[in-house]
Amino acid sequence: MAVPPIAKATLQAALINAGSNVLAQGIKAYRADVSFNLDIESLMQFTTCAFITSPLSYLWLGTLESWFPGRAPDSRNTQTENKGEEKNNEKRISKPGLNVTNTVAKIVIDQAIGGAWNTVLFIVTMGMLRGLDYDTITGQIQADFWSIMVAGWKLWPLVSILNFTVVPASQRLLW
Repeated sequence: MAVPPIAKATLQAALINAGSNVLAQGIKAYRADVSFNLDIESLMQFTTCAFITSPLSYLWLGTLESWFPGRAPDSRNTQTENKGEEKNNEKRISKPGLNVTNTVAKIVIDQAIGGAWNTVLFIVTMGMLRGLDYDTITGQIQADFWSIMVAGWKLWPLVSILNFTVVPASQRLLW
């Protein structure tokens, strides 16, 4: 039985999230010059957050690609059958050119809309997992939203450029 791509990507993202949380805890202990003591509660919160948010991000990235295809379909990407042009039914593959307009649109939309809802979703999910009430979570959104967005704009546009130009659509969540 094949695992659906969204489930596979979600599981991989949760494992990566768990690993990054452990790494962050290790770096924090190292910088504070204290012995490392794994915070299981934090690890479980971040991993659970990934299980909740990753499917939505996977669908978001897939929707962006369907609305703004990065590459035009190319009829030459098909298998030539018994025409003597290729031996043993090998596929002849050519890569169509990058649609720059669509790629720029995806980057801008992802940074503006995707970044905003991902930031809010992360704050809300983590707040709920930590047992915070509605007013506290709302206050955290108001206090932290813009600082997180601005900090993200220092890294994520470059990641988006690479993601939408180099990484295959099925692997974008992991990148």
